[in-house]
Amino acid sequence: MTQISVIGHKNPDTDCTLSAIIMADYLNKKGYLATPYIQGSLNKETLFLLEKYNIPEPVIVTQLDTNIDVCLVDHNEASQSIDNLTNVRVSHIVDHHKINFESNTPLFMRLEPLCSTASVLYKMYIEAGYEISQDIATMMLACIMSDSLLWKSSTTTEEDKVIAAKLQKITAISNLSDFAMPMFEAKSDLGDVSAEEIITSDYKIFEAGDSNIGCGTVETTSPDNILARKEEILVGMKNIKENQKLDFIMLSIVDIIQEINTTLVLDGKDSEIIETVFDSSVINNEANLGARLSRKKQIIPQLTEYFNAR
Repeated sequence: MTQISVIGHKNPDTDCTLSAIIMADYLNKKGYLATPYIQGSLNKETLFLLEKYNIPEPVIVTQLDTNIDVCLVDHNEASQSIDNLTNVRVSHIVDHHKINFESNTPLFMRLEPLCSTASVLYKMYIEAGYEISQDIATMMLACIMSDSLLWKSSTTTEEDKVIAAKLQKITAISNLSDFAMPMFEAKSDLGDVSAEEIITSDYKIFEAGDSNIGCGTVETTSPDNILARKEEILVGMKNIKENQKLDFIMLSIVDIIQEINTTLVLDGKDSEIIETVFDSSVINNEANLGARLSRKKQIIPQLTEYFNAR
């Protein structure tokens, strides 16, 4: 029986964590011996879900056994993956982001422009004829709600909504708002979280041209509580930029209720880049990026285009 380690991206969120668990279940049904892992501590939304639905927390790793095949979920870029990615054999990838992956061997790869990896996994279960248990359906629905921000994110598709409706029937969850809002409220409880943890709680490094850019997002129902800590967050951003040798860093504070993106940025070139790319003034290290709620569709493509043209 072939063993497979299933893992999501660095700074794990709800979709990458639960999708690793779901994908491991899928692979086990296929006849593999699959184990889910995470690359770091979980945010409060994900911990809330694990506790509420009695889901075992995967083991944290930064490297994986090179003798065991690896499945990547919710990412495919090396900068977001395990430290020894170049030394393992990646046999599967299931994702919903742009492709930035090279392999010397054939592999199974499934990427679709849906709002969450769990949406892709739902389709894989149905195509394989596998029954979706209530537990798996609940995890899938949580991923879709988390990544779509209860349908407010521009990444949402009509297919995601159809999938969610089918999952509701399995879970007997009748009201999606009642299901999702406690998740968002748990994620917004950051009073005891350090500034650097706030920055990196949903944070990814992207390669664009010859540059490395760090983009963090805080999705919250209480943006004022985050902005009240702006000065210490800016210090944390400066430290991260220096330590990770980044060419640019930003932190988007997304108001889930009002659907407004307030982005924090350092002085100097970083501010100039924000003003150029998004045509938004930076005042006191803050830029109003309007309803740009999706990093994947409304932030990274624009920054990538800018840095590629430099």
